[in-house]
This record gives sequence, structure tokens and C-alpha cells, in this order.
Amino acid sequence: MQQKQIEVIEATASLLQALQALDYRFTVTQELEAAFDRPVRDGLYAVAPREKNYFNNPQQFSALLNNRDGAIYAARVEQQPAGYLAVSRNWNGLALIEDIAVDGAFRRCGCGVALLQRAISWAREQQLAGVTLETQNTNVAACLLYEKMGFELGGIDRQLYRALHAHPAETALYWYLWFS
Repeated sequence: MQQKQIEVIEATASLLQALQALDYRFTVTQELEAAFDRPVRDGLYAVAPREKNYFNNPQQFSALLNNRDGAIYAARVEQQPAGYLAVSRNWNGLALIEDIAVDGAFRRCGCGVALLQRAISWAREQQLAGVTLETQNTNVAACLLYEKMGFELGGIDRQLYRALHAHPAETALYWYLWFS
């Protein structure tokens, strides 16, 4: 099988429109019982399958286009839009990844890694202390990726999503990658 070429570029207004049409849904089959100082794999448990849709809207980050305090990047696979990442300078001296999403057809081919690497480079270029982001215990693939890339779990919030869910609330997980 031939390796597909992934390119990460700064997004444009027209590219944001194309990214809007992608399918970012995924099926939850496992969740993470969040705990500090424990590998993600050690905290996984099976759940009844259900579809998760964050209703990603890359256009909501259009203010980051040509912005010195942030950026929005697009991953393309063989010239096709595959996903995006929005990053900005956070109040605490870290880069904040505001959103990252990859179309279902392009998962597990390196787009997430490429987008995160670009955000990490951006943060270093801005001379920030590191990178932070938030995800949920239902997004196991993302948690495994962040851990693999050197992020550490620094915060757990079991109340953040409580008012939004009919089933037991998701747990917000705050991940950090420190440069020194």
C-alpha cells in the first residue's frame, strides 16, 4: 500500500468552506476512566456503541486567518481537504489548540499527527511555554494520540458537560505539552 502524502497548510476562507463539508463524526465504543499518572490504555472500558458528533465548524475560527495571535491549519491528503486545527495564544503563556478534527475517511493516516506537529511548531515560533488542549473521555483515539505525542493529563473536570447530556456526562480532560 502506497503512503499517502499529507500536507499541512495555512487555511484560507475558501478552504474553511471545503472543511465545513467534511464528516467529523465517530463511533464511541470505549471510554476512559480518567486518572492522573496512568497510561490511557490502563483506564479504558467498553461501552455500548454510539455515534458522537461535535458538529465541528471550522468557519467559527475564521478570525484566526492572518492573525499573529493564532492560526488555522488544514491537512490535505493528495490535495483533498482532510481536517483542520485551530491554535491561538492563550492567556497563560501556552498555545491553546481550540479545535482539531479529521474527516473519518482520513483517520489513522497521519493527519492528526501532522496537524499537531504544525501547532507545536507554531507555539515554539511564538516562544510559548508549551501547548494545551481539552478533549473528552469519550474520544479515546484522541487521548491515545496526545499521550503518544508527549502530552500529559493535567486536569480532569467531571462537571463541565453535565448540563449537556442525557446519558452520563462526559469528562473533560485537559492535556499539556511543556517545552522545558
